[in-house]
Amino acid sequence: MIDPTRSHVLLPRVPALAVLAIILVAGACGGGGYSSPSRPSAPATTQPAAAGLTVTISATGVAPRSLQVPMGGIVTFVNSDSRTHQIMSNPHPTHTDCPSINDVSMLAPGQSRQTGAFMVTKACGYHDHMNPNDAGLQGMLLVGGAQDPGTPY
Repeated sequence: MIDPTRSHVLLPRVPALAVLAIILVAGACGGGGYSSPSRPSAPATTQPAAAGLTVTISATGVAPRSLQVPMGGIVTFVNSDSRTHQIMSNPHPTHTDCPSINDVSMLAPGQSRQTGAFMVTKACGYHDHMNPNDAGLQGMLLVGGAQDPGTPY
């Protein structure tokens, strides 16, 4: 109600507990509350294909030796050999070209492990750190349409 002798509006008194109850009910209903922004869905081109992004290690080496990986793709390395292998990014011994490969690291016989997601278009060479000169245990992941540089693995 308005008091003509005063220049402000008088509001009826509302108990503090009632105000708190109204705020809690409004928050529970989702009215006016803050919600964190949702992450947009990634385009289909950044999702790895379900099949084909696997490198198998055997007694004869890695297969395939060269693999196309979409942007955002993740590669699974499977050790089908009877020996332990340590898959790392080139160059040996610093392993700095494609750090996502270093997530694989040690693989005991029968074990598998995934790389991190690849987010840069690049030709990523890798090797078995425990056998760095064994050409059969060297390969190339061609990320985001990168071309094979034509260098030995």
